[in-house]
Amino acid sequence: MENYNLQKMQDLLKHFYNLTSIKICIYDNAENELCFYPEKLSPFCSLLRTDPEMNERCKNCDQRAFTECKKTNKQYVYTCHVGLLECVSPILYNNKIIGYIVIGQIKTTNQSNFSHIENHLPLNLRKKLAKCFKDLPTIEMNKINSAIKILDACTGYEYLKNLVSSNENRIDILLDEYINQHLTEDLSITSLCTHFHFSHSEIYSIFKEYFLSTPAEYIKMRRLKTACSLLKQTDLPVNKIAQKCGIPDYNYFSKIFKSVFGMSPREFRKS
Repeated sequence: MENYNLQKMQDLLKHFYNLTSIKICIYDNAENELCFYPEKLSPFCSLLRTDPEMNERCKNCDQRAFTECKKTNKQYVYTCHVGLLECVSPILYNNKIIGYIVIGQIKTTNQSNFSHIENHLPLNLRKKLAKCFKDLPTIEMNKINSAIKILDACTGYEYLKNLVSSNENRIDILLDEYINQHLTEDLSITSLCTHFHFSHSEIYSIFKEYFLSTPAEYIKMRRLKTACSLLKQTDLPVNKIAQKCGIPDYNYFSKIFKSVFGMSPREFRKS
């Protein structure tokens, strides 16, 4: 899942920022930030997060926004704990969230007075935060609403879907093809992780989501289905078929074949 076209994403974010002056980010479906423009955090938010309590509040605020977006599959507009406006929009593919677009750290015209928020800020940082707050973009609400409408259109744009989901929406096909082509080889979890650059937990999650199975069970059934085809379509000896399916131990092959299909490979061929 590392084949994102980050350069094209970055270009898209830059065009949005040039039109709106609003910071924008794209996240994958695991809430990992893929790219952003113009910076990851504004100087105000960067300074605010140097305070451990404020940093924890910022993280909780972000998490609540993602949770709400996941729950509804809809855009979520909210005000963060220090009064800045933010918006999370899901990128949907077949009604499934494959990523997010986030805009934020926006000061609205009716929230442009630092005195409205300073009592919520750490005393030792207030002077520096006041200067950074002054530098935040102040945008009229009607322009923010227009930017959110554009954002909503972007999340449904096929071009953006392709940028974010080029691997995501084909991983089941890629895995199935790879397994079929390497049945006689090592198809352990470790080998799949190495080939597809996933962690163990990601591999298990993908198999559960797309195949409703564990990797080991899916691979076993793929091998046995291939064995069924070879038993029906060829005259190869059963032990050769077992080898071609990646189960060289004939006795073990016969045992699991019978446990799944209720008959031995030879009985299956006769039937």
